[in-house]
Amino acid sequence: MKKMLSVLVMLFLPLAAFSAAAEDTADTPRVLVAYLSRAGENYNVGVPREGSASAAYAGYVEKGNTAFMAALIAEMTQGDLFEITTRAPYPEDYASMLQVAQEEIDRDARPELSAAVENMADYDVLFIGYPIWHGKMPQAIYSFLESYDLSGKTVIPFNTHEGSGQSGTQSAIERALPGCTVLQGLAVQGKTAQEDEARTRELLEGWLSGLPLKR
Repeated sequence: MKKMLSVLVMLFLPLAAFSAAAEDTADTPRVLVAYLSRAGENYNVGVPREGSASAAYAGYVEKGNTAFMAALIAEMTQGDLFEITTRAPYPEDYASMLQVAQEEIDRDARPELSAAVENMADYDVLFIGYPIWHGKMPQAIYSFLESYDLSGKTVIPFNTHEGSGQSGTQSAIERALPGCTVLQGLAVQGKTAQEDEARTRELLEGWLSGLPLKR
């Protein structure tokens, strides 16, 4: 408990510098943790389903890898959670999902989203989470980022992967949001996020406490 309180103090006191009410350090910035995550068949986690075209390398999960990570970040920062969902859901079958994801990348698509953050202007800090597909973040993340005026906000990416780390997505978000302060993100292996909460918490605590949140 003492360690967790220390993490929160180190995170929120510097974050106050980015609040619209920065002159009053008693005001705690509002944090939103927005994420895209996908249940169903996923690589290297879950239990394979008989007859699946992806069974050789994928298993079925009830909750996506990135969703676990997002929930822990929201808990640790006392932030609000928002799931980014598309109007046309991604296929449950892993191989089919990868095909759709590649087609979206090839077209530089902006998939239509099925929900919106009604009060984005109220938030000072935005954590944005996603899986890595074909070495990139899902195109729906661009749909989300381009749906709002995020100027002046602090944006912090996080992602799950199975060997590719951030895969250049930190730079992609920095390019997409020139009017924002984009802080160093964190990549966690999807299998770790899905199956090892203790290790995931440890990685998140170290990351959050080390963010260079200075004026």
